[in-house]
Amino acid sequence: MDGDRVVGKHVFGEIYGFKESSPEHLMNLLLEAAKVADMHVVDAMTYEKPTVYGAIVLVEESHLSIHVYRGLSYGFLDIYTCGEKSKPELAYDYVVEKLSPSRFTKNYADRSSG
Repeated sequence: MDGDRVVGKHVFGEIYGFKESSPEHLMNLLLEAAKVADMHVVDAMTYEKPTVYGAIVLVEESHLSIHVYRGLSYGFLDIYTCGEKSKPELAYDYVVEKLSPSRFTKNYADRSSG
């Protein structure tokens, strides 16, 4: 595969001090974020456990996920895409804006090949 290159973009970080919401609300935020970032949704799901809940959206380009730890107003947001057209940074910013945390971190990793 000489000359072929995979473009991988990974945006992830912590969110602190936000009003906790339902897993379904989080899933809807991720679905909207995928639209904003020019991603193509394949499937979506939520989950709830005693100490953590969240949502995962599978997109053709990869995924968006958020995990919230109950009672701590703390969560982890993870958005990864392959391809040049998707804009995971915009998706990340959209979710952060809608959750209005008191603070957050934002990290970027280039996961491209070659």
